Amino acid sequence: MKRLDLQFKDIDVSKYRKRTALLTDATTFIREDVVIYVDDQPVLFYKKLEEDTSHLRWAVKNIDYVSGQRVRGLKSQSAIFGYSPRIAMRHDYCTITSMAEKKPKQHHIISNFIDNIVQYYQKYFPQTFELHKEVVKDKVLDDWTIGQTPFTSGIVNKNNQLKYHFDTGNFKGVLSNMIVFKKGTSGGHLVIPALDIALEVCDNSLTIFNGQDILHGVSEIVNDDEGGYRYSVVYYSLEQMWKCEPLGEEVERIRGIKTKREINRLDEAHLLTLDKRRLELETHSDKEERLSIEKNK
Repeated sequence: MKRLDLQFKDIDVSKYRKRTALLTDATTFIREDVVIYVDDQPVLFYKKLEEDTSHLRWAVKNIDYVSGQRVRGLKSQSAIFGYSPRIAMRHDYCTITSMAEKKPKQHHIISNFIDNIVQYYQKYFPQTFELHKEVVKDKVLDDWTIGQTPFTSGIVNKNNQLKYHFDTGNFKGVLSNMIVFKKGTSGGHLVIPALDIALEVCDNSLTIFNGQDILHGVSEIVNDDEGGYRYSVVYYSLEQMWKCEPLGEEVERIRGIKTKREINRLDEAHLLTLDKRRLELETHSDKEERLSIEKNK
């Protein structure tokens, strides 16, 4: 692996955030496998994978996506996998993502492929990897981690020309792992202004870096033919998973919450109506019982 020593440069984040990434935002374009160091510490890993990823490619091409806005003719789409924490306005309980129910085979392949590449994280970022393992082990139950890794969740992006942003929601100080598949498209490079670089992120490549601390964006994706695509599969560890109880207890907890919510939804007038109906049923039942007794005398 080639080593490249760089320094972070000061940038005005406000000039980049939420705008389209451009190749002109960087002076160095990287195509070869590389580990980038800053102050003798590894900060980014990029490699063309030699592992067989055919099953993973099949899986990401055969799942259901949530569609977003069109960008230059390409509809942005995404799908989450792994585990999801409590989201009060949607589901106030920890759960496995819907992909596991709707596309179980694909979900299994996508989630567990991380076992094939986590070795690179461990080898090239040994201290960060150990920190990642320890913080997740300390905070998150094994019920909510993917395989034997510290990752809890992930997302598959299809043709997403992501504007400059910082990732959010992950544990601090740990790294995300991203695999990219590309066919029939050009562009879609990963641009990082603070390092003054743009990564090719070619087909069948792996990139590891801290997307929470490093501003990054995806350059324009050009669809060169009708069947073109750019998929990115990103593995990460969601900080809110620390709130998740053991699976069995989580199920019982949400059952209790749902019952309480259903009771709270009933206003006073509705409760009085229900109580009146209950009394009517009891009176009717008593009457039926008396008539039955009279008949059998």
